[in-house]
Amino acid sequence: MKAKRSWKVILITVASLLALWLLLEVGVRWYVESPLTTDFYGSIPRERVRERQAQVGVQVAAGSGWIHLGWIADPERETYLVERQENGEWVEIGDAEFGSFLWREGGGAFRVLAAPRDGGQARVIGEASADALESASPVLIPRIASGWQTLFMPQVSGDYVNDHTIFQDAAGDWRLVGITSKTNGDYNQEKYFAAAVSADFPPAGGMTEADPVADFGELAWAPHVIHYGEQYHMFWSPHKLHQMTSADGIVWENHAVTMPAPYHKFFRDAMVMQAAPGQWLLYTTARGAYYSQVDVYQSFNLSEWQYIGAALQSGWGSERNSPFSSLESPFVVNYGGHYYLSLTYNNDSFFWPGILMLFQIWPNPESYNDTLVFHADNPYDFGLYRGLDNSPTLLTRLEAHAPEFVYNPDTGKWYITTAGWPWVATLTSGDVAVAPLEWIKP
Repeated sequence: MKAKRSWKVILITVASLLALWLLLEVGVRWYVESPLTTDFYGSIPRERVRERQAQVGVQVAAGSGWIHLGWIADPERETYLVERQENGEWVEIGDAEFGSFLWREGGGAFRVLAAPRDGGQARVIGEASADALESASPVLIPRIASGWQTLFMPQVSGDYVNDHTIFQDAAGDWRLVGITSKTNGDYNQEKYFAAAVSADFPPAGGMTEADPVADFGELAWAPHVIHYGEQYHMFWSPHKLHQMTSADGIVWENHAVTMPAPYHKFFRDAMVMQAAPGQWLLYTTARGAYYSQVDVYQSFNLSEWQYIGAALQSGWGSERNSPFSSLESPFVVNYGGHYYLSLTYNNDSFFWPGILMLFQIWPNPESYNDTLVFHADNPYDFGLYRGLDNSPTLLTRLEAHAPEFVYNPDTGKWYITTAGWPWVATLTSGDVAVAPLEWIKP
């Protein structure tokens, strides 16, 4: 009888611990998710979607063995049929929920039809013609070629730099803009960006501090800057998309929140890349029902954005799936006609890493610098991550946190950066560091 009572006590204890674990897991996820809002439409108001759909039509991007069709979508009210012309007839080749369709079986004439969800008559959104390109260039692997050297440490505006962006301004000087605060790494205090400048890159003595940027009293994380036409565009997050413009890359104005509610929660670390003339892609950290992912949004004017899918998904076998996402700081580069997606893979699964982080405790500091690099022949789909040994598109791992891949056109050389919170970073002490990057054959 005593043995039976002992087993009963053990079973009750185990069941109680499992129930407590489940309660904490659900509670933490509810706590971090409940304030966040989402939306199908990105930054285009619902009442303007049909108008913009007619104006944009169907736009084409193409690369080595692939063609992408893009359009403005109205996913709450319609789905989309994609057709290709064969022997003078339109033949259906696929369907889509959002304004994006990737095709790999030859070029030709294409058209997209909108099919109302209420069963009404389908209508043509637009037609386009395209041919896939051919490329014989090999897939290469990025590798850190030598040791890190300090690039920038703020002295006035903050005590460190975390996720950042590097670009050349209109005068040809190099600029760095990055997350900071006057703390040891309190993300709730990160509400403007530290900035730095240098005449060349990387400068032997480091970059010189400039005036801070984007102080609007809200969280300001992970800036990214691109140059298009006669304007510079700066993007940042979290949980909504902020934008500003500049004529010279120095003085910034026209602050606006262009996406107040993204498609998925935990939207942050926005990075923008031009996919084709008049077409841009926005990559962000995100999370689905449980698994982490990298989302991609599409724009045809750099101010209106719509979700079109996951650039990288994770699933069973992935080692880290934090309640607030583990695939951070996505960065995409086109090298030799191939696309390389890097992301910093940290924030361990379950509830306790998030709680420990409130007390600046990181159980495995080396994981803070775990950057994964994926390869694809196109910028829309980098596959599915199921762990280090079960992910065909995973190319390599780099020891860096929130890195930027920087190309210097004056020297023809590539560089990589690393940064991070002082209380956890092991490669730096709050500064941004830089190292040469080389591309090697597998």
